[in-house]
Amino acid sequence: MSASPLRQDGRAQALADLTAGLRRRPPRLPYRLLWDEHNSALYDRIREQPEYYLNRLETRLLQTHAADVIADCRARTLVELGAGTGDKALALLRHMPAPATYLPVDVSAGALDHLNHRLRQRSPHTRVRPVAADFTRPWPAALLDPGQRPLLVTFLGSTLGNLLPPERHDLLALLADSLRPGDGLLLGVPLLGDPALMVSAYQDAAGLMEAFYLHCLRILNRDLGTDFDLDAFAHHVSWAPGGQRVEIGLRALTDQRVTVPGHPDPHRVAFVQGEVLRAAVAIRFTPGRLDDELSAHGFETVRHLPDPSGRYLLLLARLPR
Repeated sequence: MSASPLRQDGRAQALADLTAGLRRRPPRLPYRLLWDEHNSALYDRIREQPEYYLNRLETRLLQTHAADVIADCRARTLVELGAGTGDKALALLRHMPAPATYLPVDVSAGALDHLNHRLRQRSPHTRVRPVAADFTRPWPAALLDPGQRPLLVTFLGSTLGNLLPPERHDLLALLADSLRPGDGLLLGVPLLGDPALMVSAYQDAAGLMEAFYLHCLRILNRDLGTDFDLDAFAHHVSWAPGGQRVEIGLRALTDQRVTVPGHPDPHRVAFVQGEVLRAAVAIRFTPGRLDDELSAHGFETVRHLPDPSGRYLLLLARLPR
């Protein structure tokens, strides 16, 4: 069984976040609680599925434009939010002056251990300093004073689209407060397009996406003591045109109640048959919308780097000097 990403002192906060999410309508799972070593590895397999075009497009764009990105921002230190395997960081590190510093940030300490081992083999001259943290919360000292500047923060893998507007506002505000003038921000974002194609990215024929989200319930049962019945939920994906987003979740197959431990009494959450427990959203953007959101937090857009199909975009921004 994979190691828990939760530290013991964070369990109370995790339970509070889960309880608050389940009380919402529709009920929602906090994104940061969906990850452990198993799901990190499973997501790496999902990225390679034929339906999941996002990863292929982003990887091609990085391979094509990495040198230009580094030249534009003159980065000496790379911070990757939600690092995963670190493979995409390698495309950028190859063009940074040696010795570069790389700070992969992830909630899963186990995933960071694997990444650290791999990066030291594949990029031996890079100083790798893993940071186990939730990057949506105030940054630890290791990130606030990472070393050589300018700094390039990358937020890739379409993860910006997993944040609702208030959450994006909070993250961009945190980034603006944490970075210094001249530091760069590289975003990988999916663009608005054909709804059928966008939905299919989360319904792979191999069933890996379904396995990922059902394992989220296993994480909650194991780490927080809930009693979700994995056989009582099924994978559910839909397009919400009003929010320009794909909604991914788990549909209740029967009426049921789930217990969430709490003090002094546990919290009981009722689900009716057909109700969807939202696990993630995948928002699709337009370039203008992104520029406006970044500008509102003091960033200036340096480059738009779209793929030829118009389905994906790398956006490089920075805090003005």
